[in-house]
Amino acid sequence: MNILIGVISPAAAWILPRHFVDALRREFPQHLFLDAWDRDAIRRLLPEADVAFTPFIDRDAFPSATRLRWVQSPAVGVGSLMFPELLASPVVITSARGIRARSIAEHVIGVTIALARRLPVAMRAQIDHRWAQDALEGPSSGVRSLGGLRMGIIGLGSIGMEIVGLATPFGIRVSAIRRRARNPPPAGVDDVLPPEGLPAVLAKSDVVVLAVPHTPETKQIIGRAEIDGMKRGALLINIARGKLIDDGAVIEALKDGRLGGVALDVFTREPLDPASPYWDLPNVIVTPHTAGAMQDYWTPLVALFSDNLRRFERGETLLNVVDKDAGY
Repeated sequence: MNILIGVISPAAAWILPRHFVDALRREFPQHLFLDAWDRDAIRRLLPEADVAFTPFIDRDAFPSATRLRWVQSPAVGVGSLMFPELLASPVVITSARGIRARSIAEHVIGVTIALARRLPVAMRAQIDHRWAQDALEGPSSGVRSLGGLRMGIIGLGSIGMEIVGLATPFGIRVSAIRRRARNPPPAGVDDVLPPEGLPAVLAKSDVVVLAVPHTPETKQIIGRAEIDGMKRGALLINIARGKLIDDGAVIEALKDGRLGGVALDVFTREPLDPASPYWDLPNVIVTPHTAGAMQDYWTPLVALFSDNLRRFERGETLLNVVDKDAGY
């Protein structure tokens, strides 16, 4: 088989190190590996590929991919592959679901603690060499303990379940939204509702975590109406996709106190515009799409691809197959 390896990105940190391609060649000498290091090379080599390990297949180039049978995405999100021609084809798409789940869950707990303890206020005071004890102590400070808080996790997939496992030892109670909500709630979750139950979960949550993929159904899932239905002073954390929120509505709610704080790792446009109000609002934590940062992401990712390649050779079911109808 011909296997196209094109794990590239505008972000240098998300480009597959070349030695992993060499390792795949040694592990699978029976196959021809075609490595591509830019979009043009992917387009040029695509007609020769039976398998593609890449986040990008350009829609206008897809008709040339007559041999293609499987695409392994190096990411959880597969929005760049969700165009009609590929969806209608027999080409199987698999994702990297689960690899970054623990790291992202740790990030969520970290920013939850930071917002609850109002650490952004303390950090800004530190930069100014200002002793902010009066602002961070006492009943009017807004500092909260985690025990007894209600966390609403919107999207109870692999990341959501990792968050549950870390949140419950702090005494956080969890409600969740999941597309398939008919099964009993998993351990650590009080109740699981379908997407139509979003208003009910928002209304009772002290912390709302967005962990759903970006689909037409989830675009701006948090807008003015949803914020108005949340507890006043609730915290909002987005580690999924920037397009899940209405930025104007969130900024407005941060300024007038309807939202007590926000931690954003993803944005509608990345990098975040230097002129964005998010940078300067005192109750916002901005991280540059690094919630899933790991010391070594590539070893488990390439191991997943290798496992799936062996399964593909044997005609077995692949891991992390994307539901084309659901979009993830």
